[in-house]
Amino acid sequence: MDVSQYLNVFMDECQEHLQSLNQSLLALEQNPDNPEIINSIFRAAHTLKGASATMGFNKMSNVTHAMEDVLTLLRQNELKVNAEIINTLFEALDLLEVLAQGIREGREEDIEIAGVLQNLQKFTTQEPVSKPDQAAERRRTLQLRYLPAEIEQIKQAVGEGFNLNQLHVYLQEECLLKGARAFMILRELEAHGEIVRTIPTAKELEDERFETDFIIGILSKKPLDFLVRFLEKMLDVDKVEGKVLSVDEVLVERRGGGAAKATASDSGAQKGGAAAKILSNVSPTVRVDIRKLDDLMNLVGELVITRSRLEQLSSEHEDQTLEETVQQLTRLTIDLRDQVLKTRMVPVDNVFSRFPRLVRDLARETGKEVQLQISGAETELDRTVIDEIVDPLVHIVRNSVDHGIEPPEVRTAAGKSLPGIVELKAYQAGNNVVIEVIDDGAGVNLEKVKARALERGIVSFEELEMMDDENVMNLIFLPGFSTSDQVTDISGRGVGMDVVKTQITNLGGVVEMSSEQGKGTRITIRLPLTLAIIQTLIVQLGDEVFAIPSTLIDQTISVVQKDIKMLRNREVTLYRDELIPLIRLQDYLGVTGAKNTSLEELDVVVVTTGERRVGFVVDTLLRQQDVVIKSLGSYLGNIPGIAGATILGNGKIALILDLRSVA
Repeated sequence: MDVSQYLNVFMDECQEHLQSLNQSLLALEQNPDNPEIINSIFRAAHTLKGASATMGFNKMSNVTHAMEDVLTLLRQNELKVNAEIINTLFEALDLLEVLAQGIREGREEDIEIAGVLQNLQKFTTQEPVSKPDQAAERRRTLQLRYLPAEIEQIKQAVGEGFNLNQLHVYLQEECLLKGARAFMILRELEAHGEIVRTIPTAKELEDERFETDFIIGILSKKPLDFLVRFLEKMLDVDKVEGKVLSVDEVLVERRGGGAAKATASDSGAQKGGAAAKILSNVSPTVRVDIRKLDDLMNLVGELVITRSRLEQLSSEHEDQTLEETVQQLTRLTIDLRDQVLKTRMVPVDNVFSRFPRLVRDLARETGKEVQLQISGAETELDRTVIDEIVDPLVHIVRNSVDHGIEPPEVRTAAGKSLPGIVELKAYQAGNNVVIEVIDDGAGVNLEKVKARALERGIVSFEELEMMDDENVMNLIFLPGFSTSDQVTDISGRGVGMDVVKTQITNLGGVVEMSSEQGKGTRITIRLPLTLAIIQTLIVQLGDEVFAIPSTLIDQTISVVQKDIKMLRNREVTLYRDELIPLIRLQDYLGVTGAKNTSLEELDVVVVTTGERRVGFVVDTLLRQQDVVIKSLGSYLGNIPGIAGATILGNGKIALILDLRSVA
C-alpha cells in the first residue's frame, strides 16, 4: 500500500498523541495511583502503535509496543508506578519524538532504539502473576444475552427463514490493529445478514477493550459453513467457531442468567448495526492544510485592497446607490476577513503544553524545586505567530528556571516558600495578545549586569553612567550578553535573550522586562493577533503617504509650535506631565517637501516602545485603514524602520513604518 499520501495526516495525529503522552505522564508522576491516567496513556500509546505499524514505521511501532507492555502490567497492578518507570517512559517518549522527526525527514531507520527497548523490557521480563482459572471464567461469562426486544426480532426473522448464527471469532495474537480488524469483520459480515448483538459491545470493540476473540450474533439466510469460511479468509483471523441457535436456546440462555445483565446502553450500542455504530463517532472538526488557509488569506487580502479601491471611486463619484452598495460590500468583506482570521486562530495551549515537561526536566537537572503555573492557555493567536513564538518562550522559561529560581537551600535561607513558582500566562488586550513569564526568584542584579557589560566592552563607563535602570536591563537583550559565570547546556552562551528580542521584533511584537532584586522577574511579550491584515493609521508627509500600525500608537495629539522646547539639541514637548522627544519623520525617511516645519499646529503620533514614548511629527493624519502587509522581497531585504508595504485604494503603494527602530 502506498502510504505517502497519508503521511501528513499521520504526522499530525502523531504529534497530538505525543503531546497527550507528555501531559499524561506528567500527571501520572503527580498522581501515580490514578488508573484513569494510566488508561489514557495506554490508549495513546496503543493508537500510535497501530497507526505507525500500518504506515510501516516499524521502529516507532516497536517502541510503543514495548511501552504498551509496561502499561498493561501497570493497568493489571502487576507493577506499581515509581520514579524509575516514569523516567523510563519519558525516555521512550523522547525517543518517539526523535523518531517522529526522523520519519518526517526520511531517516527513521538510522535512529537507534535498542537501549530504550532494553530499559522498557526489563520491567516485563518477569512472568506476571495470573489469576487461577481466569481464562475459564471469562469463557463462561462470554455469552450472548439477548434483550426481550431482540428476542422478538429473532422470532420474527426465524419465521421468515433466517437462521440465528453465533460466530466466535479468534484473531491472531500478533494482530496489531484489533479494533480496526473487528470493524472490518463486522462491516463485511453485514453484507450477509443483520448483526443483532456482539460480545463485547461495538463500543468496546472500537476501543479495543477485548483480548483476541469476540462473539457475533447474526441473522442470515446464508449457511453457517459459508459464514465461517467467509470470516476465516479475512486477514488476521486465526479461526472461527460457529453454531446455529434455535429460538428455544435463546430463551433458555435468557432465563439462565449468570452473566452480566444487558443494559439499555448495550442495546443502543448494537442498534443499527455494530459497524455503523463504530462509524457514528464523526469528528466535528476537519483537518486543513495550513497552505490552503494561507492562500485563502491572500485572496481575502486582495479583496480588502479591491474594497478600498471601490471606496475611493465611490467617494469620487458621489453616487448614493453606489455608496450604499460599497458600504454593504465593506460589511461583508469585514465579516469574511474576521471569519478567515478565526479559522487561522489556534489556542496558545498548543505552545504552553510543552513547558510542564521542560520545567520538570530543567528542575531535575539543576537540582531545584520549581512549579509551573499556566493561565490563559485558551487565548488564541494566528497559526503563523504560534509557530514562531516557541523558541523565544523556551529561552525565557529556561532563563527563569536557571537564572531566576534559587536553589532550595538559598530560598529557605531567604524565607521564601518551596517550590519556586514560574508563571506562564496569556491574555488578549485589544488587537494584541500578551504573554507573560513571571518568576518569584532572585531577580536581576543590575550591578552584575553593569559589571559584565563593562567587562565585555558592550558599553563605556561614561555611557553606563547616563543609563537609567530600564536601559541597563535592556542590555540583557544584546547579542553575546550573559550574566552566567560558566557555560552550561542550559545557559551562558549569550544567545538566548538576543534570539527572543530578534524573533519577537520580526513578528511585529514588543518584549519588555521588569525585575526587582530578591523578588522576581516579569518578561512581557506583546504580539499582534495576526500578521496578515493589520489596522493602521494613514499619514501624509509631503507628497508621500505612509501607514503606521495601530498597535504601536499610544495616541495622536496636536502640539503648538511654541510648546516645543530644545533639550540636549533635541525637540521635546510636555505630554501627560512628562517630557517626550519629538522626531520630524521626514528627517529620518529623507522625504522632501514636508510642510510641518512651517505649520503652527502640528499633528504628532505618539509611539510607545517599552516604557518610553516618542512623538513623530507628520504633516496630516488621514484615516484609519485595514491594510494587507506585503513583503519588500529578497532584493530589498530588511530595511530598518520599514515593516513592509501595502496597496492603497487609489492603487498607490504605501510603506508600513516600524517606528520602534526609529525611536
